[in-house]
Amino acid sequence: MQIVFDPTFPAPFVDLLEMALNIMLAFIIRGYLIIVLVGFIVYVTGASDGLGKTLIAMGVVIYIIGPIILDLFASIVGLETVTIESATSTWLSFIGMTDTEVIGITVLIGDMIAAICFLAGAILYFTPLSNDLKSRGHSLIIRALMFAPVLAFFHIAPWI
Repeated sequence: MQIVFDPTFPAPFVDLLEMALNIMLAFIIRGYLIIVLVGFIVYVTGASDGLGKTLIAMGVVIYIIGPIILDLFASIVGLETVTIESATSTWLSFIGMTDTEVIGITVLIGDMIAAICFLAGAILYFTPLSNDLKSRGHSLIIRALMFAPVLAFFHIAPWI
């Protein structure tokens, strides 16, 4: 004789789980772009190459594997499929801004950091004090130029 385990959760707990799954879906749909942009920003500054690359990889992994994990959690809890509309309303109530506003602010911060890194790189490159400063300036310029097409894409993307 096999005993089938059918978990029953109290109503407040189910509501909490549903809100958590909605936040996860909203983050999977929209948050991965923010993580990738922050990863690029960290990489451009040269503060931590490993952290920047890890954030970029984590954003890509969240985008690819996130929906599968979310469906698995929803089936374990016994909720019906979490919809994009419920995730959007949860995102708005949790964050307080739309996803385009958050991404726009992140892109604006990325623009400022890329410009600062490009300028600082040019100053370091053209200041003939030592080869170390010249190589550091060259690195900052190259990283800012690598980040520029990503920022250009996010500036053009709303009109595509």
